[in-house]
Order: sequence, then C-alpha cells, then structure tokens
Amino acid sequence: MAIEYKENELYREIELFHDGVKIGEAEVDVNGKMLSRLNIYEPYQGKGYGTEVVRELTEKYGLIDLWVNADNARAIHVYEKCGYKIEKPTMFKMVRYSSGTGTCK
Repeated sequence: MAIEYKENELYREIELFHDGVKIGEAEVDVNGKMLSRLNIYEPYQGKGYGTEVVRELTEKYGLIDLWVNADNARAIHVYEKCGYKIEKPTMFKMVRYSSGTGTCK
C-alpha cells in the first residue's frame, strides 16, 4: 500500500491518495510538531490507512503531539498503536444552560 502526499507548503495541508484515489486529508503544524487534523474518508476506514498515515507523518515531521475527541475510540486506538499516550485533560468543554442576562457575578 502506497500513500501519496500532495502538500501545500503554506499551510502544511496534506491530501492523502492511494493508487491515485483521494482517501483523506491531514494537516500538520510543523513548528508545533503536532498532527492538527486527520480525516480518512469513510469507505477507506478500517483498512489500515489511518495507522500508515500517522506512522509516516510522525516520522516525516517528527510529530509529538495531537488532539483527539475523547469519544473517538477508533482514532484513539490508531494513535496508541503509533506510540501516542493519553495525558491528563488540559481543556474542558463548558456549557451555559441558563438563558440569563449574560452577566458574570
């Protein structure tokens, strides 16, 4: 399986291809050494492409960091296979349910 990369040097946006067919997209923050986005299109999920892409991008760019939704078990599994570990949360989702005036006390 060969993944072809087409990069936009300005944004480090990467289009992922397999045998000439676009199978997904990724984005890398080279300065922060972070995988900022990875999307393998649904028909190509579960076939090992995500794991291959994460391994190749990690090696090519020296990636050390990424964010993943806590409820995305499939992605977490891929990242853990590639050596990433979950750290304690550093961000929390906060919601305001009241329809008050919007002032703080």
